[in-house]
Amino acid sequence: MQKLILFLALVIFSFQLKAQDPADLEAFEKAIKPGAQLSYDVTTKETQYKLTIILKKLGPEMAFDWKTTGGQTKSGSVTMSANALTNATALFSNFMGGGDSKLDRETSLWLSKKVVTDVTSTTQASIKLRGSTDSVTVLSNATTSLGFNVDGNFVTLPIWELQGGDPKCTVDVLESKFPLIYKMDIGWSMVLTEVKSQ
Repeated sequence: MQKLILFLALVIFSFQLKAQDPADLEAFEKAIKPGAQLSYDVTTKETQYKLTIILKKLGPEMAFDWKTTGGQTKSGSVTMSANALTNATALFSNFMGGGDSKLDRETSLWLSKKVVTDVTSTTQASIKLRGSTDSVTVLSNATTSLGFNVDGNFVTLPIWELQGGDPKCTVDVLESKFPLIYKMDIGWSMVLTEVKSQ
């Protein structure tokens, strides 16, 4: 019995080491560059589909092309200004309409520096979850770890799990220099399943 308990303790300890492996964070951050492809599974009340993002530009401004497959096939692009990436407190996530979007007061799939600063300094943030015309939802922060594939290898990264609102909404964000939304449930849901560096 003691051997079984020791074995289980070692398994749990080794899992915790994997969950805290800095190489996983390095692999993720290295993969996030122009040309990288991000895949999300999206579920609404009506349908399920795949959302694929191709990063075009990273830096003070960001841009990506996107397409949906399954259900209705749509495509477009999103460009986020330097102002959006610095100050936005609203999220843009309307990928079913198709077309190109230039964002100055919203971010898409990323959190702005302002929201990240709020989360890290006060453990909560006020965010308009459904665009700049939405009402503000205050989300409180907890920290945990979740995993997905980067270039075919399973990685586990720390996340901020932001929760709040009525009905309850959840936005899980990778705790990285790239504050990318890993998972979101705001009446419909999406989850990052894979990142391919090219």
